[in-house]
Amino acid sequence: MSEASWGMYGSWQEAENFLGKVIGQDVAVDAVELGSIRRWLEPKEFACELHTDATVAKSAGFDDVVAPSTMVFTYGLPAYWAPGDGHASMGDEPRQIPIPVIFNVPAPCTLSFASNIDMEFFEPMTVGDVITRTSRLKSIEHKELRVGKGAFMAQEDTYTNQRGENVALVLLTIFRFTPPEKSRDSE
Repeated sequence: MSEASWGMYGSWQEAENFLGKVIGQDVAVDAVELGSIRRWLEPKEFACELHTDATVAKSAGFDDVVAPSTMVFTYGLPAYWAPGDGHASMGDEPRQIPIPVIFNVPAPCTLSFASNIDMEFFEPMTVGDVITRTSRLKSIEHKELRVGKGAFMAQEDTYTNQRGENVALVLLTIFRFTPPEKSRDSE
C-alpha cells in the first residue's frame, strides 16, 4: 500500500470534513464458527463450556455456542488478503493486518502510533452470526508532543450482527504527526 493511499497527504481542514462521518464499513468474510473459537481458546488453555458446547450454551439461554467477546476483532475485520490481490505490503514492510480505516482520512502526517483503545461489549456473538463493522471519525484533537505536531484522531467502530444488534463499540485513538526537522548539528 503506498503512503498516499493510507492518508498521509492532505490538510487538517480536509480531515475535519470527515468528522462524524462513516469512513469505512466491512462485513465479515466468515460467520462466527466453532473451529475458529476452538483455535482461539486452545493456546490460552481457556476452558468454558459456553464457548465449546452448544447444549451448555443453550441451557444458559444462548442460541448456540458463544464466541469470546474479544473475538469481535476476528469476525469484524475484512480479509487480510485474497487470491488475485498480489503482494500486500506497506512500503518496505509486509502488511500484517488490515490497516485501520482512520488512515484513509487525509491528514498532513508522516508517522503515527496508537495511544488508546476502549471496548464495550453488548450482545453475544454466537455460531452463525455475521458481524459488520462500521467506522466513523469521532474526533480530532490537535497537539504538539515531543515527537512532533499532529493530532489524536479517534475512530469509533460499531460492530453489529446480522439482526442489527450492537455487539461491541470500540474507540481506537491514534496520534498522527510529522516529526520536527532534525538540525544539522544533531546529525
